[in-house]
Amino acid sequence: MTNAFSPIILDHYRNPRNAGELEGANASGQADNEACGDTMLLFARIEEGRVVGASCKTFGCAPSVAAGSMVTELLSGANWEDVNGLRAADIEQALGGLPAMKRHAAQLAADALRALMLDFQSKTAI
Repeated sequence: MTNAFSPIILDHYRNPRNAGELEGANASGQADNEACGDTMLLFARIEEGRVVGASCKTFGCAPSVAAGSMVTELLSGANWEDVNGLRAADIEQALGGLPAMKRHAAQLAADALRALMLDFQSKTAI
């Protein structure tokens, strides 16, 4: 099955970036895919409208681990306002594409990101 995965997916799976829980995170989000059992926990530190750190803990298939790794790279250094525009299709594209039966991995990362955004907004709402 690894033949179906892009070199980017394989690299992020074998060498996940920003793995683990981020110390000092002020936002977190979790997403679960009940159909396959994958779970993703996403953590971020947002300061002055910028994501200054992001990390991820993913329990699942190779593409889900890779998607979690990739989303942390897409988040790191991003303006918080720009994060709202990040979609599953963007994550999939950054990974070099996903086989149709593994597209759930990019959606899992996007869902974890939405949960993280809601968590941060709930903490900063006036």
